[in-house]
Amino acid sequence: MNKQRFLVVYDYGQGGLWAFLFARSSEDIERGFPELRVVDGAPDWLSETELKRIEKRMSFDVDHPSGWLKTLVDQRGQERPPRPTATG
Repeated sequence: MNKQRFLVVYDYGQGGLWAFLFARSSEDIERGFPELRVVDGAPDWLSETELKRIEKRMSFDVDHPSGWLKTLVDQRGQERPPRPTATG
């Protein structure tokens, strides 16, 4: 099965971090990354420009976590969740 692109949000308590994940299904994301919520559509306040920025800086493959997504996985069980960085 080919992978699709899904918009997800990570609520870190004082805001949300948005990303795109490539996965076979939303269930794959929910099973592998329960910290994330799959969003059916971008909220109205999220501009096309911002979506393109997210796509460029915050796109990850569920089978090969890297960058921020890898940090999220690596820090599971620790008291403090990963915070977003300016570079994603």
